[in-house]
Amino acid sequence: MSEVYDKVLDLLRQLEPDDRKRAFSTIKREREAAQAEEVKQQELLPNSHWSKAHLLRAIQNPSPDGYEQKIYLPELTFVGTANQPDFGEVLLTFYPDAYTIELKSLKQYKDAFRDSVASYERLANVMFEDLIAVYKPKRLRLMMRLRPRGGISSCLTIDSDWRIRGGHEEFNDWRDNTDRFGFEIRNSTEVW
Repeated sequence: MSEVYDKVLDLLRQLEPDDRKRAFSTIKREREAAQAEEVKQQELLPNSHWSKAHLLRAIQNPSPDGYEQKIYLPELTFVGTANQPDFGEVLLTFYPDAYTIELKSLKQYKDAFRDSVASYERLANVMFEDLIAVYKPKRLRLMMRLRPRGGISSCLTIDSDWRIRGGHEEFNDWRDNTDRFGFEIRNSTEVW
Protein backbone atom coordinates (compact mmCIF):
# COMPACT_ATOMS: atom_id res chain seq x y z
CA MET A 1 0.00 0.00 0.00
CA SER A 2 2.78 2.43 0.89
CA GLU A 3 4.41 1.83 -2.48
CA VAL A 4 1.26 2.70 -4.41
CA TYR A 5 0.68 5.75 -2.22
CA ASP A 6 4.21 7.03 -2.85
CA LYS A 7 3.82 6.53 -6.63
CA VAL A 8 0.51 8.40 -6.68
CA LEU A 9 2.01 11.29 -4.72
CA ASP A 10 4.93 11.48 -7.13
CA LEU A 11 2.56 11.53 -10.11
CA LEU A 12 0.40 14.25 -8.51
CA ARG A 13 3.47 16.36 -7.87
CA GLN A 14 4.37 16.14 -11.55
CA LEU A 15 1.03 17.59 -12.62
CA GLU A 16 0.60 21.27 -13.36
CA PRO A 17 -1.30 23.07 -10.55
CA ASP A 18 -4.51 23.37 -12.63
CA ASP A 19 -4.39 19.67 -13.56
CA ARG A 20 -3.78 18.76 -9.92
CA LYS A 21 -6.84 20.79 -8.87
CA ARG A 22 -8.90 19.05 -11.56
CA ALA A 23 -7.71 15.62 -10.33
CA PHE A 24 -8.68 16.40 -6.73
CA SER A 25 -12.00 17.82 -7.90
CA THR A 26 -12.71 14.61 -9.82
CA ILE A 27 -11.88 12.48 -6.78
CA LYS A 28 -14.12 14.65 -4.59
CA ARG A 29 -17.05 14.37 -7.05
CA GLU A 30 -16.63 10.59 -7.22
CA ARG A 31 -16.57 10.34 -3.41
CA GLU A 32 -19.69 12.52 -3.06
CA ALA A 33 -21.51 10.46 -5.72
CA ALA A 34 -20.60 7.25 -3.88
CA GLN A 35 -21.85 8.72 -0.58
CA ALA A 36 -25.11 9.85 -2.21
CA GLU A 37 -25.61 6.36 -3.65
CA GLU A 38 -24.96 4.81 -0.22
CA VAL A 39 -27.59 7.09 1.37
CA LYS A 40 -30.03 6.19 -1.42
CA GLN A 41 -29.45 2.46 -0.81
CA GLN A 42 -29.90 2.89 2.94
CA GLU A 43 -33.31 4.46 2.39
CA LEU A 44 -34.45 1.12 0.96
CA LEU A 45 -33.35 -0.89 4.00
CA PRO A 46 -35.91 -1.90 6.65
CA ASN A 47 -35.76 -0.44 10.17
CA SER A 48 -34.45 -3.77 11.42
CA HIS A 49 -31.15 -2.98 9.68
CA TRP A 50 -30.49 -0.30 12.34
CA SER A 51 -31.88 -2.25 15.28
CA LYS A 52 -29.70 -2.60 18.34
CA ALA A 53 -32.38 -4.34 20.41
CA HIS A 54 -29.92 -7.07 21.42
CA LEU A 55 -28.31 -4.52 23.78
CA LEU A 56 -31.50 -3.90 25.75
CA ARG A 57 -32.09 -5.85 28.96
CA ALA A 58 -35.44 -6.29 30.64
CA ILE A 59 -35.93 -6.62 34.38
CA GLN A 60 -38.99 -8.02 36.09
CA ASN A 61 -41.55 -5.36 36.92
CA PRO A 62 -41.56 -5.18 40.74
CA SER A 63 -45.23 -4.17 40.94
CA PRO A 64 -48.37 -5.39 39.21
CA ASP A 65 -49.95 -2.01 39.94
CA GLY A 66 -49.92 0.55 37.16
CA TYR A 67 -47.38 3.34 37.19
CA GLU A 68 -45.75 5.72 34.74
CA GLN A 69 -41.99 5.85 34.30
CA LYS A 70 -40.38 8.82 32.56
CA ILE A 71 -36.86 8.36 31.28
CA TYR A 72 -34.96 11.33 29.90
CA LEU A 73 -31.94 10.80 27.65
CA PRO A 74 -30.33 14.25 27.33
CA GLU A 75 -27.55 13.12 24.97
CA LEU A 76 -28.35 11.28 21.77
CA THR A 77 -25.70 11.38 19.06
CA PHE A 78 -25.78 9.83 15.61
CA VAL A 79 -24.60 10.55 12.08
CA GLY A 80 -27.29 12.14 9.97
CA THR A 81 -27.86 11.37 6.31
CA ALA A 82 -25.77 14.42 5.39
CA ASN A 83 -22.87 12.51 6.99
CA GLN A 84 -22.59 15.07 9.79
CA PRO A 85 -23.17 14.45 13.49
CA ASP A 86 -26.66 15.10 14.81
CA PHE A 87 -27.49 15.70 18.46
CA GLY A 88 -30.74 15.41 20.32
CA GLU A 89 -32.56 14.29 23.41
CA VAL A 90 -35.19 11.65 24.02
CA LEU A 91 -38.01 11.43 26.52
CA LEU A 92 -39.63 8.05 27.09
CA THR A 93 -42.93 7.74 28.89
CA PHE A 94 -43.24 4.10 29.77
CA TYR A 95 -46.10 2.11 31.31
CA PRO A 96 -44.55 -1.28 32.15
CA ASP A 97 -46.31 -4.60 31.96
CA ALA A 98 -44.34 -7.71 32.97
CA TYR A 99 -40.96 -6.06 32.41
CA THR A 100 -39.34 -2.70 32.89
CA ILE A 101 -36.23 -1.06 31.46
CA GLU A 102 -32.78 -1.81 32.83
CA LEU A 103 -31.24 1.67 32.59
CA LYS A 104 -27.61 0.66 32.10
CA SER A 105 -28.53 -1.31 28.99
CA LEU A 106 -30.61 1.64 27.74
CA LYS A 107 -27.52 3.86 28.03
CA GLN A 108 -25.43 1.35 26.09
CA TYR A 109 -28.23 1.05 23.54
CA LYS A 110 -28.50 4.79 22.84
CA ASP A 111 -24.69 5.12 22.71
CA ALA A 112 -24.54 2.35 20.09
CA PHE A 113 -26.19 4.71 17.59
CA ARG A 114 -23.29 7.15 17.77
CA ASP A 115 -21.76 5.92 14.49
CA SER A 116 -25.04 5.01 12.78
CA VAL A 117 -25.89 6.89 9.60
CA ALA A 118 -29.65 7.45 9.67
CA SER A 119 -32.27 10.14 9.45
CA TYR A 120 -33.77 11.10 12.79
CA GLU A 121 -37.17 9.97 11.54
CA ARG A 122 -35.69 6.52 10.94
CA LEU A 123 -33.89 6.53 14.28
CA ALA A 124 -37.04 7.48 16.22
CA ASN A 125 -38.96 4.62 14.59
CA VAL A 126 -36.15 2.12 15.16
CA MET A 127 -35.87 3.04 18.83
CA PHE A 128 -39.64 2.86 19.29
CA GLU A 129 -39.88 -0.55 17.59
CA ASP A 130 -36.93 -1.93 19.58
CA LEU A 131 -38.37 -0.78 22.91
CA ILE A 132 -41.80 -2.21 22.10
CA ALA A 133 -40.31 -5.54 20.98
CA VAL A 134 -38.08 -6.01 24.04
CA TYR A 135 -40.28 -4.67 26.85
CA LYS A 136 -43.83 -5.14 25.52
CA PRO A 137 -45.13 -2.25 27.63
CA LYS A 138 -48.75 -1.37 28.22
CA ARG A 139 -47.90 1.96 26.63
CA LEU A 140 -44.82 3.70 25.27
CA ARG A 141 -44.50 7.29 24.18
CA LEU A 142 -41.22 8.38 22.61
CA MET A 143 -40.34 12.00 21.94
CA MET A 144 -37.12 12.89 20.18
CA ARG A 145 -36.07 16.51 19.97
CA LEU A 146 -33.14 17.38 17.72
CA ARG A 147 -30.81 20.31 18.11
CA PRO A 148 -31.20 23.05 15.50
CA ARG A 149 -29.34 22.66 12.25
CA GLY A 150 -29.49 25.44 9.71
CA GLY A 151 -31.88 27.32 11.99
CA ILE A 152 -34.43 24.47 12.04
CA SER A 153 -35.11 22.07 14.89
CA SER A 154 -37.46 19.10 14.95
CA CYS A 155 -39.39 17.11 17.50
CA LEU A 156 -40.75 13.68 16.63
CA THR A 157 -43.33 11.85 18.72
CA ILE A 158 -44.55 8.25 18.53
CA ASP A 159 -47.16 6.83 20.91
CA SER A 160 -48.25 3.21 21.08
CA ASP A 161 -51.70 4.46 22.13
CA TRP A 162 -52.33 5.94 18.70
CA ARG A 163 -54.69 3.88 16.57
CA ILE A 164 -52.28 4.13 13.63
CA ARG A 165 -49.70 2.38 15.85
CA GLY A 166 -52.10 -0.37 16.87
CA GLY A 167 -53.36 1.34 20.02
CA HIS A 168 -56.89 2.02 21.19
CA GLU A 169 -56.52 5.74 21.94
CA GLU A 170 -57.42 5.12 25.58
CA PHE A 171 -55.27 7.99 26.82
CA ASN A 172 -56.09 11.52 25.76
CA ASP A 173 -53.13 13.22 27.41
CA TRP A 174 -51.37 13.69 24.10
CA ARG A 175 -54.24 15.47 22.33
CA ASP A 176 -53.76 18.93 23.85
CA ASN A 177 -50.02 18.97 24.46
CA THR A 178 -48.41 17.15 21.54
CA ASP A 179 -45.42 19.50 21.39
CA ARG A 180 -44.91 19.95 25.13
CA PHE A 181 -45.36 16.50 26.59
CA GLY A 182 -42.82 16.20 29.35
CA PHE A 183 -40.22 18.61 27.99
CA GLU A 184 -39.41 21.85 29.76
CA ILE A 185 -40.58 24.80 27.70
CA ARG A 186 -37.67 26.95 26.55
CA ASN A 187 -37.63 30.40 25.09
CA SER A 188 -37.35 30.08 21.31
CA THR A 189 -34.36 32.41 21.27
CA GLU A 190 -32.48 30.44 23.93
CA VAL A 191 -29.53 28.43 22.68
CA TRP A 192 -29.35 24.96 24.16
